[in-house]
Amino acid sequence: MALFPLTILLSAALLFLVQPMLAKQLLPYFGGGAAVWTACMLFFQSLLLAGYGYAYLLSRYLLPPQQRVVHSGLLLLALASLPLLWQANINLALLASPLLAILLMLTLTVGLPYLLLSATGPLLQHWFAGRFPLRSPYRLYALSNVGSLGGLLTYPFLLEPLLSLSAQRQYWVAGFVLFALCCLLLIWRELGQLPRSWRAASARVNSHYTLRWLALSACGVVLLLAVTQQLTQNVPPVPFLWILPLCLYLLSYIVVFNKPTWYQRGVWLYLFCLGMVFALLLFYLGGQFDLISQLLIYLLILFSGCMLCHGELARLKPEPQYLTGFYLLLAAGGVLGSAAVNVLAPLLFNQYWEFLLGLLAIYLLLVLPDKNAKPRWQQALWLSGAMLFALSIIGLEWQLGQHNIYSERNFYGNLIVRDLTVTDPAGQRQLQRQLIDGTTSHGAQYLEAPLSGFAQSYYRKGTGAALAMQHFLPAALSRNINQLQQRQFGLVGLGAGALAVYGKPGDSMLFYELNPAVIKVATEYFSYLKDSAANIEIVVGDARLTLAAQLATGPAQFDVLVLDAFSSDSIPQHLLTIEAMQLYWQHLQSDGVLAVHVSNNYLDLTSLLRNQAAKLGFKAYFIATEAAGIQPAAEWVLISNNQRFINQPLVQQALSPWPSALKPDVSWTDERSNLLQVLK
Repeated sequence: MALFPLTILLSAALLFLVQPMLAKQLLPYFGGGAAVWTACMLFFQSLLLAGYGYAYLLSRYLLPPQQRVVHSGLLLLALASLPLLWQANINLALLASPLLAILLMLTLTVGLPYLLLSATGPLLQHWFAGRFPLRSPYRLYALSNVGSLGGLLTYPFLLEPLLSLSAQRQYWVAGFVLFALCCLLLIWRELGQLPRSWRAASARVNSHYTLRWLALSACGVVLLLAVTQQLTQNVPPVPFLWILPLCLYLLSYIVVFNKPTWYQRGVWLYLFCLGMVFALLLFYLGGQFDLISQLLIYLLILFSGCMLCHGELARLKPEPQYLTGFYLLLAAGGVLGSAAVNVLAPLLFNQYWEFLLGLLAIYLLLVLPDKNAKPRWQQALWLSGAMLFALSIIGLEWQLGQHNIYSERNFYGNLIVRDLTVTDPAGQRQLQRQLIDGTTSHGAQYLEAPLSGFAQSYYRKGTGAALAMQHFLPAALSRNINQLQQRQFGLVGLGAGALAVYGKPGDSMLFYELNPAVIKVATEYFSYLKDSAANIEIVVGDARLTLAAQLATGPAQFDVLVLDAFSSDSIPQHLLTIEAMQLYWQHLQSDGVLAVHVSNNYLDLTSLLRNQAAKLGFKAYFIATEAAGIQPAAEWVLISNNQRFINQPLVQQALSPWPSALKPDVSWTDERSNLLQVLK
């Protein structure tokens, strides 16, 4: 009997360990954006559905001896396919669709093992119900969620900080081998003792509940992915911030399926209604909350919503003979929810509306009539709450969105171009155009001359990037300042194109931009690029992958390379590893300058950059420009050994003391990086 809980625990832990591990490996290929995780979740939900479907078909249409042969053969085949995990670095990033590229990559590397891990829970519960008819198999479902939770928590606190990615793969493969051996032993010991005719009942269970099961399962997944999206807009999308919401999602399943009395519908419904009020504030005014407040409120919203969805599923669960069909419907609902976030929402919405709409859908599912219909007056009261929530969204959107002139959403995030009347440095009221990525301003421009020709925001005169681009002079030209300067600038991240104002006749500026929507906005809604005196070229694609490919034809030999590849308020980790820094210096002149934008509400990247610079034999300098009026505070780190540039009076005046003490152990590589080290 002990083999049942042991095998289920192992399968569940491995199932959820591989998710953050593979998602982290994929991040560098797709710009390090938050959408990588939601795309991975679509794959995992789809394979979960396939696994549950396989479990249902196997247990429904084959006798126990036949089930034993088929499942044993697939387990052996999965063991033979494990070496494919070492091909997880196949470069599929050039495929037209990032979503399809991610799905294909995951299918090639872990498809069959994940399918069998997914099928283990319902299969073993079905066999357990036949082997021990007086015991409830639903306790094993709660146990599988405990294993999933343990696997998730192990990753950010043990595997990620202690092991490289290659070592993580090795340990996971060893775990899968152990699981396969346990499963094979269980199959050949226990299935022979099942009644020979033991099969699962038809999946056609109570039709009244079927759609409700699908909807509740789908809404739980929509809420999980939407909350994760909101959290990772401003902080890099790393396993810790993926795992925390997923842990609460699983915890709600554990609670409601282990002890049905622990689900108190009224308590969780009132908490959820309170969370809906805070959700409106976070969606429209999230920048006014600190990281801890946002984290706590989002997690309260998620947990209360999941307790309602999963508590209702536990309340309406069928008899054990129908459990494989029940789990099949739950998995189908999960795929529908994941597809709604990954496929449908980007096509229909230009903002992350699925967050608020998912909350409204859960609320309506709980208050709409079912078999135990409430009195009409009470029903009308609950429905009026839904109307008030919907009207609040419409009102806030009209009030805060009336200045938007363009918005677009794609795989890499959502952009808004907004025109606002602000007070200029001379005290006059002028129209300013702003580019908003997620919740963060990524550039601004006054629409009227002469101010339209000056960079604003984090790129204004006196900031780190501005000083590097204005005052860097190639050594070959330093003796003849009247000679036509031919400087080479590389810029990782386009934004509104504000840094183009520092280009002079003869200069070349090469922008690297991953998001096609940013290029459209910078060229059509801002005039920085077309007004620049420099020769401008834009390269589409992830900067690091592109720079690595360009080495084949010879390094670019930049005089200044600016790193400003933010998505909302987060910077992709793969652009700050020691390997990435080595790549940048292969493209920089020996006396060049690397300028890194580090303004951030939640992360302190200064120790990381100081350590990375020291390892490569360079010096790092910090330049902080204070906020002035509507201009935000800007922080840059300049890395260079060019003392001729650093000793210029204007640069010396701008140098600032480091904002925090140096942490000697903070360093990132492609194989190992830990966000917790740099959280403020």
